[in-house]
Formats: sequence, C-alpha cells, structure tokens
Amino acid sequence: MRRTYLPLATLLAAASVLVFACGAGTPKPEPSASPPGTDFLTKITQGGQEQARRQSMQTELARKKIQHVVFIVKENRTFDHMFGTFPGADGATTGETCKGRTVRLKRASDTQPDITHSFNSGITAINGGAMNCFDELVGGEKLQSYTQFHRDQIPNYWTLADHFVLADHFFSSVYGPTGPEHMWTISGQSATFVEQEREGQYGTGAPREFCDDPKERAYAFKDDMTQEEQNLAYQAEEAPNIPALVKYWEQKWPCVDISTLPDQLQKAGISWKYYRGENPWADPLRMVKHIRRGPMWKNRVPDTQILDDAAKGNLPAMSWVVPPWEYSDHPFTLSGRPPNSMCEGENWSVRLVNALQQSKDWNSTLVILTWDDFGGFYDHVAPPHLDLYGLGPRVPAIIMSPWAKSGHVESRTLEFASVLTTVQRLFDLPPLTGRNARSSDVFDALDFTQEPLKPLILEERSCSGLK
Repeated sequence: MRRTYLPLATLLAAASVLVFACGAGTPKPEPSASPPGTDFLTKITQGGQEQARRQSMQTELARKKIQHVVFIVKENRTFDHMFGTFPGADGATTGETCKGRTVRLKRASDTQPDITHSFNSGITAINGGAMNCFDELVGGEKLQSYTQFHRDQIPNYWTLADHFVLADHFFSSVYGPTGPEHMWTISGQSATFVEQEREGQYGTGAPREFCDDPKERAYAFKDDMTQEEQNLAYQAEEAPNIPALVKYWEQKWPCVDISTLPDQLQKAGISWKYYRGENPWADPLRMVKHIRRGPMWKNRVPDTQILDDAAKGNLPAMSWVVPPWEYSDHPFTLSGRPPNSMCEGENWSVRLVNALQQSKDWNSTLVILTWDDFGGFYDHVAPPHLDLYGLGPRVPAIIMSPWAKSGHVESRTLEFASVLTTVQRLFDLPPLTGRNARSSDVFDALDFTQEPLKPLILEERSCSGLK
C-alpha cells in the first residue's frame, strides 16, 4: 500500500481518531485508530511545539536573508529516472512490472520516446501504491519506462545536486499531466481539472487557447460531487479502477476564476513575473480569467527576460520560469522538429542558473528547480494519497541558494504547493488551499548561519553525437 502521512494539526485536534485534513471538494479516507498509550498525544503535542518553534525561527531568518524566489519548472522526469543512483538518496536501479517481474533500469538515451503520462496514466502506474504498472502505459509496453540516467550523462544536473541540495521526496502535486500540474504551481489547486484539452476538445481556434476560446473543453471532476461520490472516486483511484473513476468527470471550459499566488503578491505590493518560453501545454495564467483579461497579464513575459533582469540586479521577489518546449527536458518532440535533447535542456538550465548566480541579487536568492510530472518514467516510491488529485509520482528537485546545505539530501515530503508555502511564509501571506496549508516549506534545506556558498559557474557541454 502507498505511504501516507497525517497533518500535525489534525493529530493535535483529535485524541482518539486520526483523520486526513481535506480541502473543499476532496474526500476523507477512512480514519485510523490512535496508537495505544496515554502519552501519545503528549508526545505529539510536544513535538508539534518544537516543530512550530523551529519553523518560526527558520522563517524569521529566511525573511532576513531571502528576498527573491525563483521557481523553475521543467518537464516529465522522475527521481529514479534522473537520480536513482545518486549517493545517499532514496533511489533504485531496478523496477517491478505489472506481472511481478523485476527488471533492471536500463541506461537512458539523450532523446527518449514519449510515454503516456495523463492523470489516469499516473494512477495506473502507481497501482494503489505498488508502483509496478509502468509497463501498462501506452508507449511503455516494451519497458521504455524502465530507464535511468547516470552521472556522466547529465553531469551538470548532478553537480548542482552535489553542490546544493537534492530533494528525494519531492512529488508532483497531481497524477499528471502538464496542464493541471502547472495550475498547482501558481495556485495550489487545478480548479478540479485533471486533464488538458484532447483532440476533439480544441474549440474553434488553435489547441489550448484556454480563456481565449470559450468552445474549448477539458476533463475535470464534477463540481457537485457528494461526499459519498468523492469517497468512491478516491477508492477507485486506490484500486485502481479507471472506468469507475471517470464517471465522476465532466467536460468544462478551462477558463476559471480562482485565487492564485500572483493575486496575493499583487495585492500585497510584492513584485512578481511569470517568465514563459513558448510551450503549448504550459500556460496556467491563460487559464485564469481575471489574469488573462486584466492588468496582471503584463507580468507574463518571455523566458529570456529573466537573463536581462538578473544581469541588471532587477529580479522580482517571485519568479516562475518555464523553458521553451525544445529545452523543457520533455522527451517528445513537436511535429517537424528534431527530438528534444536532455543535453540541450540541461544546457538551458545551466545558462539560467549561471545567470542567477552571477546576479547582484544572488546572495538573497532561493532557486527551486523541478520537473512537472513523471512523464511515464519509473519511480519506486509510492506517493501519499492525500486527496482526489494526488500526490503524483516523485519528481527531482534541486534547491539552490548561497544558504543551501551543500551536499544535503532533503527527504521531507514536498510538492509544488511547498514552493507556494515557502513564498507565503517568507512574505507573510496566508495559504490558498487546504493542500497549500498542509505543505511544508523548503527552509529546512537551508542554513542561514553558515558562510554563504560561493557561486558554482558551470560550462555548457557539447550535445553532438549523443544517443
């Protein structure tokens, strides 16, 4: 069965029963009895007080040291696929198939095949926590999912992980795919959406125009689900039983009005930008009606602008950075283009991280580099089943700052909402959703009493001749 954890606030609130705290529109799993013994709640309470004290101290230190957060979101890789052999991390070099066979993770190639990585694909691969049905995915029937990179293949990603902090229990927020995942990166929810537009749902214009095409549709959980229906849907995910699950879906226009972190920052007078490369699947601000049609739209700028802003020492307090499609690390290619190269994507990351480290803003900057979903690739760690949306499979995350604990592997449970929580605590903003409220920040990966790490400027590498 999959690994689960309970929020501390819930434990403190119930002496005899442990429950999962759930946000609006999410099911409550069956409660579990408390462990026997009269000192259980006392220990939990004492532990909670100590945790709260440490968190308060870290937050106060962070507010003195960190003025800029940069959230870089790439695509479609799992932790085992990229860092499964990283020393000291929770990695694997073998995987299980749906029929119970153990297979070795083969050496990955620079260009990879596309494997389905939809919402239902994530549920299928996780298989109730067994993590053994990646070979049931379309495009993965011949074990294409069971591959991994080694240090010599992605040396700069590994060097960054060595020098800064590698998070080995950082999960995607939702089972997949890219569109809903990116909604979580700005809002801690996907407005019930579980898929991006498919063929037949593109409306009257080009695919994925979102608020610019009222005829577009995408699948989402029904808005009027009863608690019983939510529970049944949750159980269908756990089984898994995809035909039973999709009965609770409907098609909706992917243009919504929800509260986002950009809204909070704007209201508080805190600077922010969304640096976006051309990527037809990743455009969450275009899915939020009041942003798309209001003055905040001007904060959505080309990804290349961050290089200029960094060079001028003009980084905003909060930056989202999404690369152009060809540098996204997504294995798949668009029609008429050569296959995306992992090496070329790594070089794009090196250019950006070098620019950030060479900026006058670097000593007060925190960077989180992650990948948006599992891409169909194998991972052995079962994600906690928090609600109807996930968590999804593990993805890599590298936490970078002059204040990062160099060489540390961060093993607390983190997700995209953790970045929102980090920013909210840094700038004294409230959480947006229940998931957001329950997420840990990343401050434990930082040591604000250490000598600041010196910048690590890396060289891009040649990608010619790689297979």
